[in-house]
Amino acid sequence: MENIMTNTIQNEAPEILVSVDGEFTGRIPGPNSMISLGAVAYDSTGKEISRFKVNLRELPGSTREDSTMKWWSEHPEAWKIATENPVEAGEGMSRFARWLNTLPGRPKLMGWPLPVDFMFVYWYYVKFLDEDPPFGYDGIDIKTFAMSQLGTATLSGISTGVSRKMVREVLNIPDSGFSHDPLDDASQQADLFFGLRKLRPPL
Repeated sequence: MENIMTNTIQNEAPEILVSVDGEFTGRIPGPNSMISLGAVAYDSTGKEISRFKVNLRELPGSTREDSTMKWWSEHPEAWKIATENPVEAGEGMSRFARWLNTLPGRPKLMGWPLPVDFMFVYWYYVKFLDEDPPFGYDGIDIKTFAMSQLGTATLSGISTGVSRKMVREVLNIPDSGFSHDPLDDASQQADLFFGLRKLRPPL
């Protein structure tokens, strides 16, 4: 049994970590739109393989959530970056799918925090491509990984005590600030992940 499992693992395509970041007009896909998607792919050593970015038109009939748009009104440069030269959502996701297919292995999404970005990316992929995405239905939440690597804990109603700022300080990574260009943000998230992994390398 052990030999069968070992051979199966050896024969599998390598896992390619894909740091993703999206920008949105609200909190949930469908009623709200994803307007920009950035992704950076890495091999198992943390070496960058490829980058992808696309801006998407808002969904027909979708709405803009007031609280989200208030934030955008306070960051006009970020809004400009996220909305210039958009393509239809279906075209954008087709481009994303083609890019994923060029990667030399099985893509696995990661982000900080992952749940919201994953929810939008997964929904858009299934909605517009009508197929299961190659990255599956799970991924790596870098904040949770940070909690594990730094030995923090959480209880209901109590803060995890982990932030990107804290992790940068622990890892001595300069704080260049988040531009809210999803490509830049995806790259910075990955820096945190690979820095954290060096604290306790994987088995």
